[in-house]
Amino acid sequence: MARSTKGLYKRGHVWWMTYCDAIGTQRFESCKTSNKKDAEHRLVDRRKEAQEGLLPAAPIKPLSLDELQQRYLDVVGHQRGVATKQIHFAHFARVWGNPLIHTLTVEVLDQYRGHRRGEGVGPATINREMATLKHALSKAVEWKLLRKTAREELTAIRKYQEPDGRLRYLSGEAEAERLLQACGDALRPLVVTALHTGMRKGELLGLTWDVVDMTHGFIRLKQTKNGKARALPFNETLWSLFSGLRTRQDVPWVFHDAEGRRHKDIRLPFDGACEGAGLTDFHFHDLRHTFASWLMMRGVPLATVSNLLGHTSPTMTLRYAHLSPTHLTSAVRVLDPHSDRSLDSYLTIQPKQTPEAVFVSVQHDGVETHKYLARSGERELVPKAGFEPAHPCGR
Repeated sequence: MARSTKGLYKRGHVWWMTYCDAIGTQRFESCKTSNKKDAEHRLVDRRKEAQEGLLPAAPIKPLSLDELQQRYLDVVGHQRGVATKQIHFAHFARVWGNPLIHTLTVEVLDQYRGHRRGEGVGPATINREMATLKHALSKAVEWKLLRKTAREELTAIRKYQEPDGRLRYLSGEAEAERLLQACGDALRPLVVTALHTGMRKGELLGLTWDVVDMTHGFIRLKQTKNGKARALPFNETLWSLFSGLRTRQDVPWVFHDAEGRRHKDIRLPFDGACEGAGLTDFHFHDLRHTFASWLMMRGVPLATVSNLLGHTSPTMTLRYAHLSPTHLTSAVRVLDPHSDRSLDSYLTIQPKQTPEAVFVSVQHDGVETHKYLARSGERELVPKAGFEPAHPCGR
C-alpha cells in the first residue's frame, strides 16, 4: 500500500485520505479518484469541515424502489391522488423491476420515458409519472435515504410539451337535446345537473342531500378538487329537478342506483348515450366545458364563471372561455362595410344591451357567491328535457 504525504495514500489506483473529524476521531475515506490533485482538494474540504465542526455524513444504506414505494405511499396515503401514484409505481416496477434508487440516473429515466412513448402513452401521463417519482426521491433525501446530489441530477430532465387542453363542448341546444333524450332515466338528472352547475363528475357522484339547500337555492360543496368549500347557486330547472328527485329518505345520495347505492362509475351508460346522440369524442367532463363556454357566450363575466367553477384564479378559466367558430366568424364580420353590425356602427354610442343572465352577489356564512337570476322570457341555458319547474324558485 503506497503512502504519500498530506494524509493521502493509494489503494491500487484510487487515492484515499485520512484526517481527524470534528470530534478528533481519525477517519479513513476513499477519494474516489485516481487523480492526485482531485484527491488533495477533497482532503482540504474534509479538513475545512472538521474546523467548522461538521461531521461527515453517515453512510447511506442502499434503498430499493419497492422499499421507497412502501415508505412513500405510507406518507401520502391520505391524499386523494394516492391511487394514481400507486399506478405510477406499478409501471416503474413493470419496466425496471426493483432497482436501487441511487441507480436511477437521467439516462435511466430518459430510457423509461422513451419506452412509455413507444407504448403509446401521451406526454401528459409521462410527465405525471415523472413528477411522482421525483417527489418520492425528494422525500428519500429528506429522510436521509438518498444523497441530495443524486436527486438534483434529475433536474436535467425537462417535461414533455403537453398538448393544449380539450376544447370539446356541446355546440348548441340541438346537441344538448339529443344527448338528454339518449340518456336513461338514471343518467339524465346527472347530465342536467352537470350542464346547469359545471360540477365535476366526482362532485356529482358524491353529492348528498345534506349539502343541497332547497330553501336558499344553493349546493354547498364541502369536498372539492382544490380542497376549498364552494357554494353553487342553482336555477329553477334544478330546483324543479331536485324537488321531484328524492324518493327515499333513507338514502343520503342525490344520485344513486335502484338499491340506493352511490354510483361508482357512469362511463359506460354515458358513452352509450353519446353514441345514441351521435356525439363523437365527447366525455362527461366536457359537460363542464359546455357550462363554462355557454355562460361566456351569453356575456357572463370571466370572474363570475371562474367563481362558479371553483377556480382559485380567473386565469385558470381561460381554457373554458373559448368561443365557437361561429361566434368568432360573427365577430370579424363587424369589419364588413355591408354588415348591419359593421365597424362604422360601433363608432357611435350604442344603447345599453340587456344581459341574458344576471348574477348577484350573495353572502352566506361568510362565503361570497353569485346567484343566478332568470329574467322573464329568457331562454333556458339548456332545454328543460322534461324537468319543468313545478313553481317559482323564490321559495
